[in-house]
Amino acid sequence: MTAATDDPIRVIVVDDDSIVRSALVAYAQAAPDLQVVGSFANGAEAVAAVDADPVDVVIMDIRMPVLDGISAAERIRATHKHTRVLLLTSFDEDHYMVDALAAGASGFLLKDASPKALVDAVHAVVEGTTVVSPEPLGRLVRSRAGKRTTAPSRPPQVELSARELEILRLLCQALSNSEIADRLFLSESTVKTHVSAIMTKLAVPSRLKAVVRAFEWGLVERTD
Repeated sequence: MTAATDDPIRVIVVDDDSIVRSALVAYAQAAPDLQVVGSFANGAEAVAAVDADPVDVVIMDIRMPVLDGISAAERIRATHKHTRVLLLTSFDEDHYMVDALAAGASGFLLKDASPKALVDAVHAVVEGTTVVSPEPLGRLVRSRAGKRTTAPSRPPQVELSARELEILRLLCQALSNSEIADRLFLSESTVKTHVSAIMTKLAVPSRLKAVVRAFEWGLVERTD
């Protein structure tokens, strides 16, 4: 189950490269509210570990021997609905992102993400947010928007306030709740409330789909 407010977020780290694995463990352990309870070298070991002792978040590489991260994520999510999977990759290829999210992963980060970005992503997925690195996210929304020659009519019931539209624009820049809060001088809880309202009004289940819909419906102008 997900971590309670005062309990540490229990995570495992999975990567076939021992140096990278050690670095990821160090990044996670540096956060006071994260507890690394194990580290493993492939997806099969990760699946077995979560089956034996479910955790809150699995930080896992995509390309590994024995069982890759995407296949492992799919197996973990099939039987452990409360365990979030944050997939990492050195390869900035869009099909990995699409496959990762289709497998039930809650996040997709490039390995050049900073330690802070990694820890922030863990916090975000625990809260139910989908996290995607800015580069592949930007390409995805541009690609989805570019597939339409004309934007569909916006349903008349979709009315975003000025603040919601402002936050939606920042979501489309792949900013996190904390970054949006800093930018707009709001509390993070206030931003989270606005994001939830935006998702409800756009009839989407995740931030990622809210971004895609914003471009599809012309709510946010493309910059490319």
